[in-house]
Amino acid sequence: MRELLIVVEKVVDRDISILIRGESGTGKNFLAEVIHASGPRRSAPFVHIDCASIPHDLFESELFGYEKGTFTDAESRKIDKLEAALNGTVYFDEVAALTPPLQAKLLRAIEERRFTRLGGSQTVAFAARVISSTSADLEALVEEGAFRRDLLYRVNVMTLAIPPLRQRPEDIPLLASSFLRASGRKPVRGFEADAMAMLKAYPWPGNVRELRNVVERAALLEDGSRITAASLPVEHFRDIASIVESAVKEELTLEDLERRYITEVLRRTGSNFSRAAEVLGINRKTLREKRRKYGID
Repeated sequence: MRELLIVVEKVVDRDISILIRGESGTGKNFLAEVIHASGPRRSAPFVHIDCASIPHDLFESELFGYEKGTFTDAESRKIDKLEAALNGTVYFDEVAALTPPLQAKLLRAIEERRFTRLGGSQTVAFAARVISSTSADLEALVEEGAFRRDLLYRVNVMTLAIPPLRQRPEDIPLLASSFLRASGRKPVRGFEADAMAMLKAYPWPGNVRELRNVVERAALLEDGSRITAASLPVEHFRDIASIVESAVKEELTLEDLERRYITEVLRRTGSNFSRAAEVLGINRKTLREKRRKYGID
């Protein structure tokens, strides 16, 4: 993480497109906001565009806006995402979720630094910095024909890769303590050794987001001055010690450990994807991707 932040310090003042890579929950959105707030555009708008949540049939109007009378409900001109960003930063969250036709329109806007509102004829200048993020393997999607190679080159001038939490367990005590302070539960001032041992042993498939949720919940349940193992959510940590112990004995990789834990959560929830995703601290889309990746039946 220190190496990553050193690179961030070098790029915040350079007006280049940045692609932030990392699993769900690692903090991609937070890093994008840090880059914006640390650079020369900090006083201009930061516009977050969640590519995965905007319906595809509405994305173009959300991105470019439209003129009055373009369609039935267009009673006035709509100024939207790109134009609202002005000289600030526009952040395309989960850019891999865009369909190929939308990718082509976005590529043209980024390359030409101008666009046209729907139903309009005049071009609008687009001067914002572009930051994108993805939890997907864009190179694999390019080979499959699901993502444009030229758009990948355009948004990926500089890559910032955030490592998953399981690869940096030494960060867990620091992050957990920070989330505990932020929770506002003043009587709870720290963690007992058994609770911290469980936090450090857990593989955290939901990464930092999942850790924050667990700490905030434990802080609400704890009646004493320090969080104990009993205050941690049972569904997260039941049999974790035995899973980790067997993984060590069998010399499993981290991916094998994650596969085993996700399989166990799916079994316990009866393959209820909504519930399993909630337990894991990830969204349903990420869970389905991990299920396909690991071949979990």
